[in-house]
Amino acid sequence: MKVAYYPGCASHGLSKDVDIATRKVADLLGIELVEVPDWNCCGGGFLDEYDEVGQVALSIRNLSKVESLRLNKMVTPCSVCLHSHRLAQHKYKEDSDVRKAVNKRLNRANVQYSGTVETEHIVWVLLRDVGVERLKQYVKRPLTGLKVGAYYGCQMLRPESVMGFEPAFNPRSLETLISITGATPVTFPQARACCGFPLMGSNPDVGLKLAYNVLSGATNAGADILVHPCSLCHLQLDTLQLKVVERFKLPQPLPAIYITQLLGLAFGFTPEELGIPKLALEVLRKKGVM
Repeated sequence: MKVAYYPGCASHGLSKDVDIATRKVADLLGIELVEVPDWNCCGGGFLDEYDEVGQVALSIRNLSKVESLRLNKMVTPCSVCLHSHRLAQHKYKEDSDVRKAVNKRLNRANVQYSGTVETEHIVWVLLRDVGVERLKQYVKRPLTGLKVGAYYGCQMLRPESVMGFEPAFNPRSLETLISITGATPVTFPQARACCGFPLMGSNPDVGLKLAYNVLSGATNAGADILVHPCSLCHLQLDTLQLKVVERFKLPQPLPAIYITQLLGLAFGFTPEELGIPKLALEVLRKKGVM
């Protein structure tokens, strides 16, 4: 199976371990990820509030690059990038004023777009294209005894009419993937709430409070570790974790890792190969799964 691959800015930066784990798992499963040539930032979460037409044009430019590869599916590991591209496609198709303004910008850059590419999350590809039974066949190291909080965040699910993979307020994709690894999925009330990352540039106190809500909610529900599907949630819940612990006096950290990192562990990759952070590794060893 060959698909275009859009890693996104964060996965080429501080969330590089998201990209590493996703590529390793995809390669093992026989999914050929063809990185989109000369891709640009999608502008998701920020630019659309300032320049809606510009944000749509940036995402459409990426999709035009996929069309040049003669592929009809672009996969991303980032929920914000997923949301940005799918919403851009929706606006371009449904809003004639936006489409007209976007086309003016695309024409100035000599960009041709015909709308033949579908943007999907790597989670969707794993479940819909690979399938649960086939994924189970790759498990070499069952993560039995590990309780994993399933955190979706806000951008992978909503609006449901645009995302379309699963019910926005009753998702099960992450729980399904966690169960495949042999771990026990933990559902908690804040699983679909924002992690706070979009506020870190304008109101970091509130941004950290939202991260605290997620981490404390999963901890109170009994999770040993948190799994998420987003490169930017990774920055907020992993990279900034110790700031949250210090600010809100959490009794202990709750390590957060990306979904393909969890799958990769069950598939037999070493923590080092997947870029598993120190906090998570300590928990995994304590639980006896490493």
